[in-house]
Amino acid sequence: MYHLVNNRLILLITIIFSLNSFSDGRQIFEKAKSGVVYVVTDKGTGSGVLISQQGYILTNWHVVEGAELSSIKIAFHPVYYSSDVEDYFFEVEVIKTNKVNDLALLKINNPPKDIKVINISSIIPATGSEVHAIGHPHDEFWTYTKGYISQHRRDYSWQYNKEGGAHEANVYQMQTPIGEGSSGGPLLNQYGNLIGINTFGSKENQSLNYAVDVSEIINFLANT
Repeated sequence: MYHLVNNRLILLITIIFSLNSFSDGRQIFEKAKSGVVYVVTDKGTGSGVLISQQGYILTNWHVVEGAELSSIKIAFHPVYYSSDVEDYFFEVEVIKTNKVNDLALLKINNPPKDIKVINISSIIPATGSEVHAIGHPHDEFWTYTKGYISQHRRDYSWQYNKEGGAHEANVYQMQTPIGEGSSGGPLLNQYGNLIGINTFGSKENQSLNYAVDVSEIINFLANT
């Protein structure tokens, strides 16, 4: 167990140090889909990852950047309900952000009981490892894709536009397809555990996509 303190809030998450049983793509999606949320703000939409029963959610900083705090809401996978996802939004608060690493931590106000979470792996996968992504590209809800780690790049820099500031983090380069709206969603290993946050891709080359790696995630959660 990791005990992470941020002001008066205590976040309990599970860090996986040993491997679980292997799963194929169908099993991974079924296992993880309920731990992926749809994030909507007055600026746009994105994805997020449930990481604790207390309702904490990991996403990208740029998903909530510039949004009115009262406009930020999340929706769970429809497996929790028998109706359309649009009918089941929950309000959240922004607990903390890291602009440089492009990470944000949200918390659901009054989360429902027995929510499904995605465990965090402490293991950096090797180049060539199979990885899986779930997100909402272009509002195509709960889309699953599969690919491989192309390279692990440390202290990698990127910029979303000329006016915005530069970002820097340890990232995975991957050819796993993601798209606008996938930002903040989970990158999973072959055991269905979280190893990264899908963050950005190349507009010119669809095989160049990037996710902030798990070392940055753990550091972000551990530091107040």
